[in-house]
Amino acid sequence: MAASSNSKSNSSATENENVKQTSKGLVTDDEDYGYYFYPEREAKKEKSYFERVLSRDDATNFKCRLNVQTCLENNPMVKLMVGALSSHGCPVDMKRHISCEPCLAKVSGGFDPKTMQVVLCQNNIQNKDVCCNVLAHELLHAFDFCRAKVDFENLRHLACTEIRAANMNHCSLAAAYAIGEASLFGVKQRHELCVKNKALQSVLLVRNVSKEEAMIAVDEVFDRCYRDTEPYGRRCFKSMPRAKRALDEARNYYDFD
Repeated sequence: MAASSNSKSNSSATENENVKQTSKGLVTDDEDYGYYFYPEREAKKEKSYFERVLSRDDATNFKCRLNVQTCLENNPMVKLMVGALSSHGCPVDMKRHISCEPCLAKVSGGFDPKTMQVVLCQNNIQNKDVCCNVLAHELLHAFDFCRAKVDFENLRHLACTEIRAANMNHCSLAAAYAIGEASLFGVKQRHELCVKNKALQSVLLVRNVSKEEAMIAVDEVFDRCYRDTEPYGRRCFKSMPRAKRALDEARNYYDFD
């Protein structure tokens, strides 16, 4: 299962490893491909009405679904992803393919290939813009699964789709400047480093592998996957004008309005 950590968090790969090691120690030593972070993916007992009220699950679920609806209607990156998926024979139905659920740790979303569902972590996404970015990120994993039959249990396949998602949806120049990862010089190299770091964190979050194994997988597939900008056709860098241009251009290649 592909997963993304909270985009508002500055958690490092080391912190993600600690969360995973702790969770594995408590739950299982077996590889679970990240499903631990999504308790509702397992066949567990449903919460009672009073438990949901106390945890405010119903309120956060409603807010999450409202944000999803807004993203589907107005966000150019999300609209592009939905159109591209439909053109490849994988239409997106909000009720069937997008699920708002409570998640563990600082995970903000995931893609479950077993159910062809994007999971949005309702307890960790409180902001509409963050919701749209996470939704676009996870829909890109769905696109890779639909278009290229990505095997999320294959470490190199997982690394490739995480590189593409980081490249298209996360590593903005403004954000890199803000945290000191970019300068006026070597912008391309700094962007590549950001993408590698984000992909590495995502791989370590869901796979029970060493940091060295994950780095080798990311490095082996990086060049090819970094160059693949489908279906956007460009790096949007979290820029709405660039995203809108990508949406307009995509209408020439994909069959959607």
